Amino acid sequence: MNIIDKRSSLASSRSRTYRKRARSAIRNIAIHHSATTSGSAEAFARYHVNELGWPGIGYHYVVSRDGSISRCHDLEVVSYHVGNSNSHAVGICMVGDFRTQSLPDAQRRATLDLTRYLMDELNIPVDNVWGHIEFPGYSWKPCPSISMQSFRNWLREEGGAMSNRPTQSPTYVAGVRQRSILSRGDQGDDIRALQERLDELGFHPGPIDGIFGRQTRDAVMRFQRSASISVDGIVGPQTREALRDFEPTIEQPDHASPTDEPDEREEMYYSETRRMLRLIQPRMRGTDVQEVQRKVGATVDGIFGPETQERVRQFQSNERITVDGIVGPQTWRALDRVEQSSRNRVSYQRLLSVQTPNLRGSDVKQVQDALGVTTDGIYGPMTAEAVRSFQRREAITVDGIVGPQTWRRLFE
Repeated sequence: MNIIDKRSSLASSRSRTYRKRARSAIRNIAIHHSATTSGSAEAFARYHVNELGWPGIGYHYVVSRDGSISRCHDLEVVSYHVGNSNSHAVGICMVGDFRTQSLPDAQRRATLDLTRYLMDELNIPVDNVWGHIEFPGYSWKPCPSISMQSFRNWLREEGGAMSNRPTQSPTYVAGVRQRSILSRGDQGDDIRALQERLDELGFHPGPIDGIFGRQTRDAVMRFQRSASISVDGIVGPQTREALRDFEPTIEQPDHASPTDEPDEREEMYYSETRRMLRLIQPRMRGTDVQEVQRKVGATVDGIFGPETQERVRQFQSNERITVDGIVGPQTWRALDRVEQSSRNRVSYQRLLSVQTPNLRGSDVKQVQDALGVTTDGIYGPMTAEAVRSFQRREAITVDGIVGPQTWRRLFE
C-alpha cells in the first residue's frame, strides 16, 4: 500500500479539537465516497475546517483514484463522518462520485487492502465494514453509491480478485439485431451500441468492446439511478426508453464538499457524538467543558462546577429549551447554532445613521436582522426608526444612530 502520512500537514481548527477514544472502542469501518468527481485530503480538510467549522478533516483515510492513500488522523481520533456512530467507527473516503463515475480498479484494490489492514489491526469482522448509508439514521444518504455486499465479498476473497471480462454468453449475437433484454455476459453489436450511448451520456462504461462486463453493468446501474428508474443493471424496455430520452445535466462545480456535509437531518447526529456534561462528583473536566464555558459565559477553567451549571441553565432558559443544567444533545445543538451565528457576524466598524447617499453594508444588514426589519443592507428612515424603538426599550440615548453603545446592546 502507498500510504502518505498527512496527519500534521492538513488544515485544522485553531480553537477546536476532536476528542479521543481507546482503540478497543472501535467496532466499525465506514466506507464513503466524496460525491465529487475529484478532490484530495487537502481539499476536504480545507472545506471541513474553513466552511463547516469542524476541528479537522472528517475522514481518517482518503483513497485517491490512482490508489494512493492519505492518512489523516490517528485511529483514536473521533472525527465527524458518520454522525452518532463516530465514536466507534473509522472513516475511509474514496475520492469520486460513484453515482456517475466508475470505481477505478487501482482505487478499489487500495481501499480493499487498507480495509483488510484495519480489520486485522482492530480485530473487526468483515460484517462490521459498512457503507455510510448502512449506519443508523443514514438510509436516506446515497453513500458510497457502490454495492457494499459486493465490497464485503471482495474483502472475503484473497487479494480481492475480480475478473474484468465475463465468460462468453450462450446468447452471443453478432450483427445489428437487438435483443429485448441485455444483461451481464451478453456480447454483440447491440452491447456496443449500449456502451456508446452510455459513454455519450457521461456514464463511461469502460472499453467500447461489445461485451457486457462488470464496468458496463456498473455504468447501467449508475444511469438507472440518475434516471430514477429501477436499479438492477439489466437493460429492459424501461431502461431502453430512459436511455433514448435522457438528457444529461450540466455537471456542477466541484467544491470539494463531502457527502457527510451536515444538513437539517444530520445536526442531531453530530451533537450526539459528544458526551453529556453535568454537575457530578468527581467534577467533569476537559476541552468540551471549556467549549461550553466559553459559549455560556462561565469562567473557562475546564471544570464543570456549580457556576457552569448555573450559566448553562440561563442559556437553556434564553433558548427556550429544557432547563436542567445538563449539556445533552439538545443543548449541544443550541450551542452550535449560537456558534454558527457568531461566526457569521461582523464586528463594530463605524457609526451608522441616515445619510445621503445611504450607508450600505453587511453591518447594516446585521443590525436590520437583529431588529426584525427588512434586511436590504441600506440604512434608511425605517431602520433608524427601528433603532430608536430599540434604544427606548433599552433606556439608552434615543437618536436612531448605531454607535458603540447601541451596537453592544444589540449584539453583546
